[in-house]
Amino acid sequence: MPNDNLNDKIDRFTHGIVRRKVKQLIGRAGFTRQDREDLEQEFFARVLQSLASFDPAVAHRNKFITAVVERYVANVLRNKQAEKRDHRRITSLNVTIEITDEGPTELAQTIGDRELDARLGRDRRGEDDLMQLRLDLADVISGLPEAWQTLLELRKSQTMPEVANQMGVPRTTLNDWMRRIRQQFEKAGLREYLQ
Repeated sequence: MPNDNLNDKIDRFTHGIVRRKVKQLIGRAGFTRQDREDLEQEFFARVLQSLASFDPAVAHRNKFITAVVERYVANVLRNKQAEKRDHRRITSLNVTIEITDEGPTELAQTIGDRELDARLGRDRRGEDDLMQLRLDLADVISGLPEAWQTLLELRKSQTMPEVANQMGVPRTTLNDWMRRIRQQFEKAGLREYLQ
């Protein structure tokens, strides 16, 4: 019974206009024939959603459906061609580009840490900050008990179960040590480096 209701709402006219508009979209804005079926489903869904607001006293059903479909085509094209999504701007990092004085080089070779950080939304510490951090960490670590220092050294390359096995200490004890080590770092003002 629900299928009959669906077929009543998606009539021959609706099928025809959706197929025509999708056919017009293929080859534009990066859409290919493989996108046809998905696009048709999106258009049918949009028409079905819009039919809830259809008022026969205002306009004929076919004119209403035509307006819905054409508006959706415009929105799809606008969204697809938005600057950050524009398929025409996508370029392989393996293309060769000309750099003055350096000659041709691959685009991938021109991307540095600054661009990577901007893309990931992070801010790297300067060399002076990193050197100070190393000194602060070494100072705090040197004041820890020898077993805790061993734990930290082994954790650089091993999992907690592997460390527990190598040191012959239960994992629960190691977890307690790690909690207490964090407290020592916090007392030394190194809380921001604990993440």
